[in-house]
Amino acid sequence: MKFTGVWLITILLAAEAFAILPLPYPLDPVVPEKVSDDVSEPVTSSVFEGYQELFSKGQLREMELPAFETQSDALGYEPGLTFVVPPELRPRVDFWKRIYADYTTLQAVIHDSDDLGVVYGVADIAAVQNDPSLTPKERRRKLAKQLKIEKDKIIDQLKAIHAVNGDPLKIPAELFPMYRRFEKSKESNRFLEASKRVRAQIGQRDRIVRGFLYGGRYFPQMMEIFEQKKIPKELTRLPLVESGFDLSARSKVGASGVWQFMRATGKMYLKIDKHIDERNDPIAATWAAADLLGGNFSKLTSWPLAITAYNHGAEGMARAVKELSTRDIAAIIRGYKSKSFGFASSNFYSEFLAILEVERDYRKHFGKMMVDKPLDFEETKVTNELTLEAYAKICDSLPEELAILNPALTDAVLLGTVPIPGNFPMRVPKGRSVKCLERALKTGNG
Repeated sequence: MKFTGVWLITILLAAEAFAILPLPYPLDPVVPEKVSDDVSEPVTSSVFEGYQELFSKGQLREMELPAFETQSDALGYEPGLTFVVPPELRPRVDFWKRIYADYTTLQAVIHDSDDLGVVYGVADIAAVQNDPSLTPKERRRKLAKQLKIEKDKIIDQLKAIHAVNGDPLKIPAELFPMYRRFEKSKESNRFLEASKRVRAQIGQRDRIVRGFLYGGRYFPQMMEIFEQKKIPKELTRLPLVESGFDLSARSKVGASGVWQFMRATGKMYLKIDKHIDERNDPIAATWAAADLLGGNFSKLTSWPLAITAYNHGAEGMARAVKELSTRDIAAIIRGYKSKSFGFASSNFYSEFLAILEVERDYRKHFGKMMVDKPLDFEETKVTNELTLEAYAKICDSLPEELAILNPALTDAVLLGTVPIPGNFPMRVPKGRSVKCLERALKTGNG
């Protein structure tokens, strides 16, 4: 039986209302519409987005700082030293801290894509983001159009300064502040070159706050997994960079889950079929991420490189090391030239460092924060193929409650199109595993 009534309506409305998740990843190149990467985003499951927030009611605790320093034997890790910000990357890290902590998804920062210390201004995009009449596709197009107008203004101003050869005596007074930004630059045609690097980045403050909220369910167990795998526990914060820890993130290029595993990569570590997609289970995907990150480190012997390889690929980072004869991440970001090593890859490590600093100083940025309590559940085997709604009924649970505990179940299972597969290790609320198993055995095939 498929879910119906108010609950399904809530799901669909929430999915439709989902706003842009402003991560700097390119859109799927086969999408016919041409939209700037300024407005690309993972898209959400049509089902899960509708009820993930229901879990938080009455299940909150005050956020606490993670005990990263307690790990002692992580691979290549020195507490307090491994993830210190290199001086050359400080402008990038500070930029991303502002994106994560100062600007919301109702704002877009217009900046230089190479020198992130150069910020031209902030555009108000609230009218587009808050327009309930727009479909996600229409919203992307409208945002792209608005941001192009905003960027074109800056581009025209830079070209106007270039046209007078940067002569301060000939520059209009209103353009002088922009001229001053480049006074120390010795780049020839610096204003013309800068006009080619104007980019917009949508703020993420509200997304990051929500990411920490949902992360509260999983971070403690994720850190235990990484400690067991001897991976630095700080790396459990990478999903905040990858997806904003959006539990229903599905990207247009095929990545899925908070860790944003592509299907081909996911199949190397996880079960993926019409019933189950373990990429969408933060715990299962964390085991996979630990193996992938550990493999990256064994090949590259550097955590900055291994982390960047999570975005760019280990082979790509190995080529960068070989080409430049260095493992210094700042030197590679500065000197490595490759079509695939673009804005997202070159900023990935800086974004990670920024997230660590934002979390460490969360009270300064966000004040007191409440996050979800860790999930509390038991596991039992689904011995017979039942729909989720039927299984919820025999377990005296709500379907959405079981869905929250079992995010690896696909939309087809959640909507009742296909049953829960036999022998699936079903998570159920604490104290109900025996009852669920006994009743399921009596129910048979429902």
